[in-house]
Amino acid sequence: MSNLTIELKGKERDEYIRKHFRKAPSLPIAAALWLPGSSNRKTGNVPTLWIGRTMEETRASCKGCPLCPKKEGGNGECYAYGSPEYALHSIQRAAAKDPERYTVNRALSNSKRSAKMARLGALGDPGRLPLDYLKRSILKVRAVGLEAVGYTHHWRDLPSLAGWLMASCDALGQVDGALAAGWRVAVKVPWDFLGDNGTGRFKTPGGAAGIVCPAVKTDGGITCNDCRLCDGSKAGPVIAFPSHGPAFSHKLRSRRARDKERTAKAAALLDRLDKGGE
Repeated sequence: MSNLTIELKGKERDEYIRKHFRKAPSLPIAAALWLPGSSNRKTGNVPTLWIGRTMEETRASCKGCPLCPKKEGGNGECYAYGSPEYALHSIQRAAAKDPERYTVNRALSNSKRSAKMARLGALGDPGRLPLDYLKRSILKVRAVGLEAVGYTHHWRDLPSLAGWLMASCDALGQVDGALAAGWRVAVKVPWDFLGDNGTGRFKTPGGAAGIVCPAVKTDGGITCNDCRLCDGSKAGPVIAFPSHGPAFSHKLRSRRARDKERTAKAAALLDRLDKGGE
């Protein structure tokens, strides 16, 4: 993607993306690599889809997303690129030797009993897998009693996936259009976004209700497996994801440290007051 798309705003940026990058290449079924679980603290230990037999395929599935790594022409704000790349490299090498270990059937059959959802996907855009395969996989997820949680940046191209995945928007200004097209919506917001008056709740420009992702807001106190609001087949609020990729990790750590310090000081003050101190 041209750096021009990073400089453009609003409708101009959307139009540029539609004109120049509307079609990312489709990937084969073999590009779907499933694992029965995950060590991801935010999501919980759930069946997880990774996209791409190679990193070239993975990045190709994300073509057109302005959040992809800077070396791919994006702004580098995608949280999924970074350390997850190293995990995917290992999965890809193993899958090349034994692809049958990475099928959806095997992953679902071997998932933990504590899992309540499946994640589509950890890295790469599931919207670039064959649509019939993707929908069959989601039906299998539901058939074993799990909810399907996934997102696609290609929602403008893929209206038939509304009700299957969430539309992934890059700014609040895009959300109402995706809602009007029949999608549930997730949206990237600035790293320090806390909603209206710090409540974690907000309204879109068109008045739709939204909340900040509970897993991000609670720093893992609530997992995706607990929450499952991002099941695109169900009614629910717009879900805002504060930027939490590699470019923002240090800012988030600093804010959490300050929050913990304020909490500790407040607790100490209240304790002194209970004991009759000043």
